Amino acid sequence: MNYAILRTAKLKTMGNIASSLAHNYRTIETPNADPNRTPKNHHSVATPEAVKQAIKDRLPKKRRSDAVLCIEYLITASPEWGGWGTSKEDEFFKRVSLWLSDKHGAENIACVSIHRDISTPHLVAYVVPIDPKGKLNCKDFLGGRVKLSRMQTDFANTVADLGLTRGKEGSKAKHTSIKEYYHDINHARDFSITPVSPKPEMFESKARYGEKVTAAVIEQIEPTVKAANSILMDYEKARNDKSVAEASYDTLKKRVEPYLAAIEGLNQEEIGRVNEVMQLESRRIALERFKY
Repeated sequence: MNYAILRTAKLKTMGNIASSLAHNYRTIETPNADPNRTPKNHHSVATPEAVKQAIKDRLPKKRRSDAVLCIEYLITASPEWGGWGTSKEDEFFKRVSLWLSDKHGAENIACVSIHRDISTPHLVAYVVPIDPKGKLNCKDFLGGRVKLSRMQTDFANTVADLGLTRGKEGSKAKHTSIKEYYHDINHARDFSITPVSPKPEMFESKARYGEKVTAAVIEQIEPTVKAANSILMDYEKARNDKSVAEASYDTLKKRVEPYLAAIEGLNQEEIGRVNEVMQLESRRIALERFKY
């Protein structure tokens, strides 16, 4: 199943807003972003300073000291969705923008950004939560489980014909926050093959030893599999949806196939030399990236 994913964050201070914008506009180090692709990102407002000013311009003079000043939306879809890189991607983001305008009013949307410098594109929007009475009222939009559930359903229905569906309705699982979502993405990208070869047993066949090496490598990528699953939707859904978990596992498993082919039939000393070469190559690539 391919899921429509919507996350929200409540920003209560201008400091919170500035911190979020720094990440959004890549003015601080962003581990999950590819700097070579950052120019492909799109922002409806040119600078973070202009976004902050747009938010200030919409804020009522009279408001509670603990009021939510801005809602940050993060909207995307499953990494496996076939629409990425096609005309469906453009249609998806177009509908997301229209959905936000219908929900909040275009005048209350301070900025919309589309990030394409990460593995799965997503849209980020900064919205001042002004209710129909003209008051700053985040609760009117995000208050309570029922209201949040309806919002998720309404959004999913908007993009359903693009081949996307809603997560399990009525689930008691806690949805990941935007902060947790980015943490999972960063963890999922932190993938490297650094196998520790098991010691061969006396009179052990090459076939049996190869199976042990395979098991050792697969065991090391399991944490990455779990992290990849978690970014699809909340953890309960990821655990219960076998098809999604297995597809993610198979994708990651294929990444180690070249290594398994390279060590087939080798003894432990030869495997050690292969590992050293791989580590040196990884360091060279890392240094090349650091130069840019």
